[in-house]
Amino acid sequence: PDPTADDVKRMAVNLRRTARDERILLHYNGHGCPRPTSNGEIWVFNKNFTQYIPVSLHELHSWAGSRTIYVVDCPATGEVLNAFAQIRQVEAQNDESVEHQREAKGDIILVACRANQILPQTPQLPADIFTSCLTTPIKMAVVWYQVVNKQRRFRDVPTNIADLLDGQPNDRKTPTGELNWIFTAITDTIAWIELPKDLFQRLFRQDLLLASLFRNFLLADRIMSQLNCNPQSYPEFPSTAKHHMWEVWDLALDRCVSQVLKIQSGEQKEYKPSTFFMEQLGAFELWLTFAGPNSPPPQQLPIILQVLLSPSHRLRALLLLARFLDMGDRFIDMALSVGI
Repeated sequence: PDPTADDVKRMAVNLRRTARDERILLHYNGHGCPRPTSNGEIWVFNKNFTQYIPVSLHELHSWAGSRTIYVVDCPATGEVLNAFAQIRQVEAQNDESVEHQREAKGDIILVACRANQILPQTPQLPADIFTSCLTTPIKMAVVWYQVVNKQRRFRDVPTNIADLLDGQPNDRKTPTGELNWIFTAITDTIAWIELPKDLFQRLFRQDLLLASLFRNFLLADRIMSQLNCNPQSYPEFPSTAKHHMWEVWDLALDRCVSQVLKIQSGEQKEYKPSTFFMEQLGAFELWLTFAGPNSPPPQQLPIILQVLLSPSHRLRALLLLARFLDMGDRFIDMALSVGI
């Protein structure tokens, strides 16, 4: 059942007690509830389940403490983000210590839209698009791909293509696992290119849960911005919805889906591994051939980190990486910033 205010308090306090100084996540899926108030309050049931009562972000923060991730999925969630920013501003004025600044950096908030926006309602997509992107990104990416290309390619496909994908996200030998591997490489690349290096390190290299969440947030931004809805976050993220690497993702996804449909129809017997990483190694080698001391960073560098996980491509990747590091201190710093 939906939690009451007392349930939320009890859960948050217990989570913090159990986690101690580790990060915890609070997820509010408020579809069907009233919109957040202008003070950033969200709505939960009273103890008799007879009416909604507001819970402020300040209350949540007092229960959950620092190093908490807040995910808020409902209309006008920008109100919650604005309230969060105000809390941060007041706390910073009252406590300028280094310790407080460190604790403040531990808090993360992801919201589905701006304060003046409603959530998109599309029959072919789930009602909680934001949550679906954050929790099942590969399935959501395939669903979105099918919606966008339905008239051009999938008019006669009677089923949800995402249901035809075999395997688990952690099994790179299956279509689902391979897509997840490619998705990780591409979203890491987008983040490395677009974010300040210290923010990239903090969000994508220090915490596996946080890195996964923000990769999926990039997908939510891409999909929902095309539906006139703009996910927001703290720390603030630039929109990457139109980044050129999404075209690379579309190509990899198109190749995978084409194979799955051919296998389903009997035209193809088994799934063939993607050539994505081989092609990226080729592009990196080409960059090395023409690069000079002042060349811009190669966009393939974050992808090389993922290639190192593959036994079949590891030797070639290491040899190319050695050539890259031999170019000097500037390029060594680039490799370190990626996480190699």
